[in-house]
Amino acid sequence: MTSTTELDRPITSPPAKSHGRRWLRRSLIAVAALTAAGVTTAATGATYVIAHSGNEPLPTGSMHAVNVYTVDDSISTTVPASERPGVIGRFIGMCDADTYYVEVDGGGYCVVLNGSLGEVEATGTDNGVELSPAEAAKVQGIVQRADEGGTEKTTRVVLEYDEGWAGMLKVADLASGGPVHGSAIN
Repeated sequence: MTSTTELDRPITSPPAKSHGRRWLRRSLIAVAALTAAGVTTAATGATYVIAHSGNEPLPTGSMHAVNVYTVDDSISTTVPASERPGVIGRFIGMCDADTYYVEVDGGGYCVVLNGSLGEVEATGTDNGVELSPAEAAKVQGIVQRADEGGTEKTTRVVLEYDEGWAGMLKVADLASGGPVHGSAIN
């Protein structure tokens, strides 16, 4: 039983902790976590840009294995000269997540690629890439298999070498019977 004398005594226990400090502490932890995530993302992106040589031309003089990708023309777009990205734009991604920005023959494009659909041998030239008649026939077969069941036919092919885009070929040129020349991708 509690006496009335005990009820009249002053309270000597410490006051309850303020919720303001707890909120501040949680906010600082959240800010630190978001900052760490941002720094990690920026460092990963910078490492990729520094380590990746980009679209280097295919070395000239000998045959090199390249991967074949078809360009989905129905959703690929042309980028006007006034809207082309600089270094920062290429770093953050000029196009959407599933497209690649390339410059070919003075034009800028956001291309959607299908592949890799196969591997062929190509030779680097001063202006791009060259396929022998036999390799051009292989690429033509790859394109025909990729077009089966579709309503739109592929018009362009991109060749990938060493994690960069080596060249772009027009599918119409593959049936010429001779060597096929493709443009360099910058």
